[in-house]
Amino acid sequence: MTQNSGRQPGPRSTKRRETVSRRASATAAALALCAGLLTALGGSPASAEGGQPVMSDPGFESGTFDGGQYYHASLVAPGASGSGHAAQVGLAYDGDSRTPKGGNLPVRGTGVSRGMVNKPIRHVEPNTVYEFTAKVRASGGASVRVGVFDAESVAYYRGAAHYVDVTDAAWTTVKRTVTTGPRTKELNAFCFLNELGSGSGPGYCDDFTIREVGPAEDPAPAPGGDTRSPGANGFPVTVPAVQSFARREGGSWRPQADLTVSVRRGQAAALRGDAERVAEEFVEAKLVRTATVRVVNNHASVPRGILLTTGGVDLSAAPAKARALESQAYRLDIDEDAVVVTGGSGTGAYYGAQTVLQALRSAGRLPGGVVTDWTDQAFRGLQVDSGRRYYSISWLKNQIKDLAYSKMNYLQLRVKDDQGLRVESAVAPELVDRLPAGGSWTKAEIADLVAFARRYHVTIVPEIDVPGHSSLDLQVYPQYALPGNTGYDYSRADVRERLARWVREIGATFDAPYVHVGGDEFFDADNPRLLSWVRGFAGPEATGEDGYKALFNYLSGELAKDDRGTWMWNDMISDPAGGAVRLSRDITIDYWAEIYDAPPANAYLDAGFTLIGSSSDLYHDLWPPLTADNKNNTINQPWPTDQWTAYGSPYVYSGGWGAPYSVPAESDSVGQFFPIWDDPHGWAPEYVLTQTLLPRLRAHAQSVWNSPDPVRDFASFDPYLRKLGHAPGFRQPVESLELNPPQR
Repeated sequence: MTQNSGRQPGPRSTKRRETVSRRASATAAALALCAGLLTALGGSPASAEGGQPVMSDPGFESGTFDGGQYYHASLVAPGASGSGHAAQVGLAYDGDSRTPKGGNLPVRGTGVSRGMVNKPIRHVEPNTVYEFTAKVRASGGASVRVGVFDAESVAYYRGAAHYVDVTDAAWTTVKRTVTTGPRTKELNAFCFLNELGSGSGPGYCDDFTIREVGPAEDPAPAPGGDTRSPGANGFPVTVPAVQSFARREGGSWRPQADLTVSVRRGQAAALRGDAERVAEEFVEAKLVRTATVRVVNNHASVPRGILLTTGGVDLSAAPAKARALESQAYRLDIDEDAVVVTGGSGTGAYYGAQTVLQALRSAGRLPGGVVTDWTDQAFRGLQVDSGRRYYSISWLKNQIKDLAYSKMNYLQLRVKDDQGLRVESAVAPELVDRLPAGGSWTKAEIADLVAFARRYHVTIVPEIDVPGHSSLDLQVYPQYALPGNTGYDYSRADVRERLARWVREIGATFDAPYVHVGGDEFFDADNPRLLSWVRGFAGPEATGEDGYKALFNYLSGELAKDDRGTWMWNDMISDPAGGAVRLSRDITIDYWAEIYDAPPANAYLDAGFTLIGSSSDLYHDLWPPLTADNKNNTINQPWPTDQWTAYGSPYVYSGGWGAPYSVPAESDSVGQFFPIWDDPHGWAPEYVLTQTLLPRLRAHAQSVWNSPDPVRDFASFDPYLRKLGHAPGFRQPVESLELNPPQR
């Protein structure tokens, strides 16, 4: 793959001195004992003395996972010293059982058996050499990877994981030296069951320590941080940048300490909720001392402060696709007394308020004038691979806030993959992840999450991948499988009906306007059973792909009964225009790469399909990179500098093994998602992913809004994204979770 190609297309399986060690308080320990799979108690670590680096409970002596996160891990006794505790990473099994102790799914020998613990090391210094040590042992022929990750080892978010792989069954002391990057303030110590071996592990780790060795021999300069200049159009830099700004001579505006956010009486029912959120966000951002929502008469003069209103937005200068999305457009009228935010709908008004908030964070005040802002992309989103590992509801709510903050409006959650089902289900209850220190969501939790997202103008789209990516499904439900368990046998009416009930149930659980039904990487469409079935109704020349199209046409029709649309991946559809069976044009194609026999994106557009993108070049795959030069298939992918250059337009698609390319702007290409994939099944804790995701998601937000870049390159953009930070009210780390209990 070329350098511009990110994740290689293919199967998606694939401080100074000694550490200050403190026991957690009784309260924190009790809280940690309640936590399950992924705990981030994240209370402040033991205070640093004299600038020393700090890890909370590095020897696990509190008997909890306090001060870090863990996944498919538990505490065991004794520890490496013969007393106390150690961390067990990975699931444990009795005898030859394929189901782990305390679990419900037959996952032995699969990536689901992996596990990890991670502990932040705070109060570290940039351009400094540290020595990390740990005690590690393996079992069952497994390999345990232990080390330290620096997310900013090299400028512009190129991380490095300094690690050792251990296969010895006896306790082994390992050491790694790390030289921190020019902006590093935190490291992450990790222990990860990497290779499963004949017995699927588990592995064990204990007694993390970190000590300063001295200053870096060749310190790297930190990137500059100038945020004094406005954007290219004269307005303060925001993410995304505004489409146009017309400056007026005269004063500028900044809020008083006690801000009033007003709505007109005739619009109060529709806008009051948005106004209350905006008021809360201004206080959370520390831009004002207090903020009060006030309802004013419909024809009253504009009060001091901010007025949220809805009405027509002049989009005569915008392309036709943007005019069709007027509900998401807005206008700002700014003078020294007030800012009037006029949205094409409540969504547009809320977006306008985010621009005001960001501009104040960026520049401290707004210049007088008129902003007109719009997008031509209907779908601007983040895709989270929650099929392979659990994400907490609190972390997902943080992402929803961040999406809205940068005017992104969709969150795609992959809820079923080869690794099981992430959400409660009446159709497939035995497939729901109830593994120890694993996790799944209840329908009630999803209802709460969906309602939360709607308050921020974000829509959640669930993905349930069929008929492939189903290896665990078919161990749990072998009666529905093709011979060899290569996928669901959709030649059978009962199997098709079951899949339809399932995707309809998932659509109802998320109350979603669309359901993504997968459709990628199924390589047995030419199975004799499937060929016989399709040729029975489509003629003797019908192919396996025709049968595949027939399956998805059927699922699309079933979802349409509930007024839901259907999305599917592109890679198994080599002939989008024809065939003995024509794929329904009601299905939206989610294009990830020109791979296998799939044609370029233009072929689907020419055949009359609506297209969204989720480019393989941008896959943020959560493997640890050995060095800062490692990109493909790691948490370094994509490098934000490359992303800014190669994917600066939402009309760019992945060429797979070739270079990315553009489709026409006037086409039915209607959006892009930034994709997170977790092939290692949990190496990166939520707080590390939050750190690596921020710059990449901000570059994506700028691209997919499709406004002119506010600055010339990513190096100039970076100081602003760091200054603008996360959305107000973003809570990091999570303090407590209600999850599956760990193994005992």
